[in-house]
Formats: sequence, structure tokens, C-alpha cells
Amino acid sequence: MSSLERNPTSLPQTETILKGQAVSGISIDDLLQVKHYGEGAGRLMQLVSDGSFRLDEETACALHGHVGREEALTWGKFRDRLVTIREVDQFTPPESRLLPEIAKQGFTFLNGEVERPGERAVAVFLFMARNQFFHDANKRTASLMMNGVLLQNGLFPIAVMNRDSEEFHTILRSFYNTGDATAMMEFFARAVSVMYPSENSPACGRLK
Repeated sequence: MSSLERNPTSLPQTETILKGQAVSGISIDDLLQVKHYGEGAGRLMQLVSDGSFRLDEETACALHGHVGREEALTWGKFRDRLVTIREVDQFTPPESRLLPEIAKQGFTFLNGEVERPGERAVAVFLFMARNQFFHDANKRTASLMMNGVLLQNGLFPIAVMNRDSEEFHTILRSFYNTGDATAMMEFFARAVSVMYPSENSPACGRLK
């Protein structure tokens, strides 16, 4: 959360929030952001556990219904107007009327044409983040979808560490502007190698 949204909540504070207990020194917006992301993660685990996780609009909207609750202009459904991405000046996300077809074609391609689960998972994150299917909470929803692919294939989830946050956002902005995913794929490959260094780890569902 601190890496994706620059949320200042610490890990112990996050644990306290997810237990439903009060935390001092955290704004209500940051607290709700953590709470709702936790609820989205819980929903993801349920979908993976019962075998109903899918790369489709319905699943993405179900997760966003938790993550974007009371923060996005609307939640649990695709946006209904144009949006821009902060600090990105060479790319504008597609018109809202095009989103259902973009999602259908994109998810179909990722399911059918990208064989390696690790590569597919990161591609899902990038596809969803760049198209900005929702009014807000796009990266958070995309991260849950990414990890859904990994968990569905018996791989460990991946995350952006705090120490890599600035690099992540710099490379992501470049990806938004150009559409070239090479540097982002390399970034996540390095992240996986650091999080799961064992050559025998099933999480090294390597991206390369």
C-alpha cells in the first residue's frame, strides 16, 4: 500500500486496522484505504480458494467493489467518463465507452497467448493500470488481479517493496507514456528474485 499509493501506514498499524481496532496518527482516508484493500484481498483469496477467480470484467469489478469503496467516484463497475493519470502527459486512457470491449479482448489475449503465469500476471497489472478501468484504485485492483493469477497457478504473490517505490513509479510513468512494458517486466523480475531468492522456490515462476 505504501508503495502503490504512498500510504504511510506501517505494517503493525496495518495489522491493527485489519483486526478492526483503532489506530492513532493515521488519517481516516489512509485507514479506510488499508481496510478496504484488506477486504479486497480477502475476497481474492475466497475466489482463488473456490476456483472462481477469472481474468474478466466481472472479477475485476468484484474486487474493485471492495478496494474502491467510498473512495472512487463509483465502485464495483467500470468508470463512465474520461480520466487522466497524474504526472503523465503523453498518454490519455481510453474513453469509457470502449472499456468493456478493451477488457474482453485484453483478458482473452492474456489468457490464451501468454503462457508463463509470472509473465501473464505482470502483464495483467500493466494492462489494467494503463487503461484505468476505474475512477480510482486502479493499481490496487490491478495488483489483486495480478496476484490472483499467481495464486491460481500455485505461485506466491508479489509486491513492490517500500525501498523500490520511487523506481517503481518512475518506470511506471514511462510505461504509461510509451506503452513499452520492457522496463516494468524487468523491474518485477528483479523484485521476484529478491523476494524469493531460492532457485527451488515455486514463486520463482520467473518472468524470463
